[in-house]
Amino acid sequence: MEEHSHSHIKENKKNEIILYLLSLLVFGIGFIPMLSAYKIWIYLVAVLIAGYDLLIKGIKNLVKLNFEENTLMTIAIIGAFIKGEYAESCLVVLLFKLGEFLEEYAERRSNKNIEDITKIKANNANLIDGDDVKVVKVEELKVGDNILIKPGEKIPVDCKIISGKSKIDMSSITGESKPVKVEEEYEILSGGINITSAIYAEVLREYKDSMASQIIDLVYEATNNKGKTEKFITKFSKIYTPIVIVIAIILVIIPLILGQDMNRWIDIALFFLVASCPCSLVISIPLSFFSCIGAISKRGMIIKGTKHIENLAKTDLIAFDKTGTLTTGKMVIDKLEVTKISKNEMLEYIYSIESLSNHPIATAVVNYKKDIEKLDVKDYIEYSGHGLYGIINGKEILFGNKKLMEKYNVNTSEYVENTITLAVNKEIVGYITLKEELRENIENILDNLKKVGVKDVVILTGDNKKAAINIANKLKISKVYAELLPQEKLEKVKELQVDNKVTFLGDGINDSPVIASADFGMSMGTGSEIANNTADGILISNDIAMLPKIIKIAKKTMRIVKFNIGFSLLAKLVVLLVGLFGTAPIWLAVLADTGVTLLTVVNALRIFRN
Repeated sequence: MEEHSHSHIKENKKNEIILYLLSLLVFGIGFIPMLSAYKIWIYLVAVLIAGYDLLIKGIKNLVKLNFEENTLMTIAIIGAFIKGEYAESCLVVLLFKLGEFLEEYAERRSNKNIEDITKIKANNANLIDGDDVKVVKVEELKVGDNILIKPGEKIPVDCKIISGKSKIDMSSITGESKPVKVEEEYEILSGGINITSAIYAEVLREYKDSMASQIIDLVYEATNNKGKTEKFITKFSKIYTPIVIVIAIILVIIPLILGQDMNRWIDIALFFLVASCPCSLVISIPLSFFSCIGAISKRGMIIKGTKHIENLAKTDLIAFDKTGTLTTGKMVIDKLEVTKISKNEMLEYIYSIESLSNHPIATAVVNYKKDIEKLDVKDYIEYSGHGLYGIINGKEILFGNKKLMEKYNVNTSEYVENTITLAVNKEIVGYITLKEELRENIENILDNLKKVGVKDVVILTGDNKKAAINIANKLKISKVYAELLPQEKLEKVKELQVDNKVTFLGDGINDSPVIASADFGMSMGTGSEIANNTADGILISNDIAMLPKIIKIAKKTMRIVKFNIGFSLLAKLVVLLVGLFGTAPIWLAVLADTGVTLLTVVNALRIFRN
């Protein structure tokens, strides 16, 4: 159905261009001297061929008292024809239609990124049903279903790989062109494309809750939420156009009362109508914001409407949550010291006992060294805040802090402070220290943000002060507020907002109140559903390194919008002053209007050049 609609639009556009070229030909024929007796009919045919849709819209608007650009142009075309200025009337139509074609091209260029995003949905999925594989609609998949994803197919829903290895192209979601290697236990998001090998996966979320569906919903939400400037331009044109028509009528009535040359003042009034057309504002301003949404989406962020671009562009200060935002939320082994047993044996003990816990340490061990053997653990006990106990191969294993060692009467003379220690049969044999894994490519985030006009960066976290300062030092961030409860985070943001426009980026449920209260609230693509629902923008790529470019695009958009408004109004004023002297033809007013519109549209499209 959608393909039929697109082909129908394409066919209509092709017919429009053919009619326009035919109209140009007829217009040219009107200049042949031997056909001068028929020029009224020749120009009338040229006007009707190219401008029949314009005239129909304009006449309907006049009847409904709906005053907009089609109305102004229709009055000017009919007025010029009644006055016997047939060629000029035809030229008004041809120039206006040329402007429309150029505007439509610019809009298509702007829409392309948005349309590309909405194509990430897979229509079908391969559902494994016993020994059979059935092709079903993605909406039919349920949590827990097993599916087959073949090479070249889109990931239909968010799922976890249960068998197979492959590479996934996630560029449509994250903007990152480099394929991601995936294997068993990896979670993959819908919208990506499987590249190399077939994989089997378990459905984690139904389609309506999966990433592809959320992104498509966000895109449509984004294109419908207008900002203050955009709303102002819409209201402005609705008030401005009727005022222009009233002034044009006055320009005819007053000279008529005063006995002035009516022909001259009708020319001035028609010129005034055409020159006053607010096309450049009505077209270029929404186009600028729409282009901004498209350009930012290419950098991995979806903004929920143009109304939020203005706030993002004003950002003075960015506040980051730490865990899951500046860091991946995963722990990695920073240091490993071992005595009395081999390193491999120590890793086996830690991995085996940690795999029974919800702690992230087992994953850190696996990332530290692959292919670690998992041993059987008996009599497992977990002491909250202290550590773990178990029997492995008949040996008593303790893994935790000093309090755990003391609880089991281990000699702690060799204990190293602030470590997670391993004891075998009540003897300390080694320890590890952990650190949080930083997001990729964010080491210079502070410098890069300051380059785009962000004055300051702070960290707001509920984590302990030592861990927060450790991350802050790596990122050269001097202001850290740690051990904050959700309410304290909220109070701190409100305090920062007294002197700054604050953008906050977080990922958890506890960040939702802060995301909602910040001038611009952002959540990570891997963030909680509540955080994503509350946010003004979602960093679906999870690539914080893109933030400076995203803010730069928003700031550039607002500069372009302000310039286009100022330039359009100044150009209109100059053209109107020229027209009041009655020395300029109507087609020049159309050319000026189309020219200004084209310049502002081209200026708007510069947003993509980032």
